[in-house]
Amino acid sequence: MNKEPQTFEVAGYSDVDFGINEAFKVLKQIVADVVRDSPAHSIGLSMTGDLVRLHYIDAVVNLPAVRQQTEDQAQEVFKQTVTMLKKEFKERTGKTLKLTEQKELGNYSVQKTSLNLRYTYTAWRFYKLGF
Repeated sequence: MNKEPQTFEVAGYSDVDFGINEAFKVLKQIVADVVRDSPAHSIGLSMTGDLVRLHYIDAVVNLPAVRQQTEDQAQEVFKQTVTMLKKEFKERTGKTLKLTEQKELGNYSVQKTSLNLRYTYTAWRFYKLGF
């Protein structure tokens, strides 16, 4: 009696479809890998359905006096982040990322964090994710 295996069956597996969840994992990793230019502000990323939420947080002294400057800086950081995400996504996956801003969903909040005119400015923008 021969007890050795005669052949091995090989199951064929298809490639995983690259969908929103896989794209979000790549985007989260890109944001985690990026070194911040400023210790005063940061950018974060989260997902809601098929929308990517970028949020910007900045520690500001005397915000009422520099509000427009702070809002302009936040807008510039959002713009640079979207450009960087698209570039890095293309390099890592070979796929073209489309982020379409949903302007009606963007907003901001201001919180006073001390009695000494320190504020936290938080802004967020939503982007429709596509390939």
